[in-house]
Amino acid sequence: MRLFQSSTTSVGLLVLILIFILLIALIVVFSQQILVNLAGVDEQANIVVYVVAIAFPLILLGLIVFQIVRLIRERATSKPGSRLKTRLIIFFMLIALLSSIPQALLSVNFINSAINFWLEARLGDALRGGLSISLEYYRGTVENLRSFNQSSLMPFVLQDLDRNPERLWKNVRTVNSEVQFIQIFAEDGSEVLFRGDQEGRLRNLVRFDELTGDLPKEDREDVSILRNASVYELGGRQYTVVVGRLMPEDFDNKARRLTESLEIFNQLNRYKRLFRLVLVFFYFFFSFPIFLLSILVSFLLTEEIIRPIVSLEEATRRVAEGDFSFRILHRSADELSHLVGSFNRMVSELSHSREKLRQSEKISAWQEIAQRLAHEIKNPLTPIKLSAQRILKKYAASPQTESEEFQKVLEASIPAIVREVDNLNDLLVEFREFARLPMPRLQSIALRELVEEVAEMYTNLSANVTIDSSHISEDSLIRGDPNQIKQVFANLLRNAIQTMPKGGEISVRSAVVNKENRRYCRIWIKDSGEGIPEEIRTRVFEPYFTSKRQGTGLGLAIVERIIFDHDGNIWFETQEGVGTTFIIDLPLG
Repeated sequence: MRLFQSSTTSVGLLVLILIFILLIALIVVFSQQILVNLAGVDEQANIVVYVVAIAFPLILLGLIVFQIVRLIRERATSKPGSRLKTRLIIFFMLIALLSSIPQALLSVNFINSAINFWLEARLGDALRGGLSISLEYYRGTVENLRSFNQSSLMPFVLQDLDRNPERLWKNVRTVNSEVQFIQIFAEDGSEVLFRGDQEGRLRNLVRFDELTGDLPKEDREDVSILRNASVYELGGRQYTVVVGRLMPEDFDNKARRLTESLEIFNQLNRYKRLFRLVLVFFYFFFSFPIFLLSILVSFLLTEEIIRPIVSLEEATRRVAEGDFSFRILHRSADELSHLVGSFNRMVSELSHSREKLRQSEKISAWQEIAQRLAHEIKNPLTPIKLSAQRILKKYAASPQTESEEFQKVLEASIPAIVREVDNLNDLLVEFREFARLPMPRLQSIALRELVEEVAEMYTNLSANVTIDSSHISEDSLIRGDPNQIKQVFANLLRNAIQTMPKGGEISVRSAVVNKENRRYCRIWIKDSGEGIPEEIRTRVFEPYFTSKRQGTGLGLAIVERIIFDHDGNIWFETQEGVGTTFIIDLPLG
């Protein structure tokens, strides 16, 4: 019996899928690490990533080498299916190679085009132009604040400081709209005036005497502030005037990113050729494991494809050698499983036909023996019996002239002759019944009712033997000839009773079983007798073989023939000192 499953292949494919996912994750992480290192932003490489990236292809390559060595050994030992397996693997490898070459060419060309596009001179010019515009904007703003705060207009604007502060602020905005706030301090550092955006107000002055010229840029969480301070004298008093502007939101971060991007661009452009080579190298470095995975998948799929074919080849050889018990079990539901099912049905039919043929040959042979034996023995039996009876009658009617010793011998011998002739005649009747056993007239039979009927007849043969048929379902139906099936149970129950001279128990039970795509009623007849000795177990069903002193040896032979005529099967299980169980399979009614 051979069982081949697809579970191993499913587990293998699942493992390869997980490996493929791991490989994709490794590619993403490693590619990001490479770009970071090439850009020079992060100099600390992930050592684990590098180790895995190198060890992973080596592991896959080792598995493939192992599979190749295994395949070479299979071919060297001429293992069935090894040549077909080799051709399939080569075929899969060629497909993987032919599909990867165009993809490699396309990817390399795409990488080259992408690098040329990314590192195009206009992109660098745009980055430099953007950075230059940012710097110019910054410098222009600083210069604007400086020139305005130091211009000759400022003294005239400050004349409204005491009279009308609102008009002062309005005039400032009219003259220079880029000024977003103005703050005026007295000589003692106290604030005289503040107008405009409150974000620009100076607070907590430490050293008022340093408050002149372009003040340091102040960076806050979400804003940058530019200021310029100038000192003016008005009405005999000295004032410090601070004007300023709030830079656009996130101006510093954007300017810094522009600077960093330009630095990265310059480095990539400087190592453009090396960068291209590195990307191409790592493309092939990670494409190679994928190619190795495809080869491993080809080994796995090849095993799945050729396994049923190899099993069929082996099964065909075993059947050709005469082993009709060989079966192939397959769990999948594809075309190969249908082929396997057809093969199993064919072997089952061949096995059944061979059993039927052997039984028919055995029956035919013993029928011929029975006919010849009956012909050879029957003719002299009647004259022998009549002669013995005549002698005894004649002796009884004649005078007693003989000795008493002769009388004793004669009276003992003549009945023995008659008795043995009767036994021979019974034997001939059994042979005749065996030879002339008719074909069964099939009909539906209630199994429990039939067994109880036979059991009732044989229960009285031994008071110490009980027959239990309660484990037979009341609706158990079999298809057969009632008289012949009754004879089967009569012979089996009689034999079981004879093996238990001191008493015991016989149990009869049944169940429905599926066998070879058919449904049978399986019947167990179990006794608690002495069991069948091992040396005669192979001859139990042979005609004219018996271990009993008065048996004819045809009871079980007739049982076997009736069961086979009903398209059933019979066998037994026995253990000396424990008992014997005869098992019968009959088609369901």
